[in-house]
Amino acid sequence: MHRCSHPSFARALAASLVLLGSAAALPVQAQPVSSVTAAAAGTRNFPPDAQRGKLVIGTMPEVTLNGKAIRTTPGFRLFSAEGRLLMAHTLAGQNLLVNYVIEPSTQWLHAAWILTPEEAALKRP
Repeated sequence: MHRCSHPSFARALAASLVLLGSAAALPVQAQPVSSVTAAAAGTRNFPPDAQRGKLVIGTMPEVTLNGKAIRTTPGFRLFSAEGRLLMAHTLAGQNLLVNYVIEPSTQWLHAAWILTPEEAALKRP
């Protein structure tokens, strides 16, 4: 195995590591944060093929979408009005107004976003 044992290389490497360590200890400038989140402002971007409907979670993977029974995909994701990922079974039986996406090959529900009142008032996607 070839090893570089040249003394100047070892000193340069040690100096580089010291500089990197001291740069990591420098405080990071905070970026300004808007007090209004995208969800609160009603500006979430939904996929272009998203539709709107009423979702009622049953015994997973069974749900009711616009009054019709449908299954969810194995990778189904349900997002809260704040954009957090939710465990769908925790909302079982609730009537939710959502934007949703159907998986084309199976025609199963793939993702749904619970709408804020502001989003619900906007024109359908």
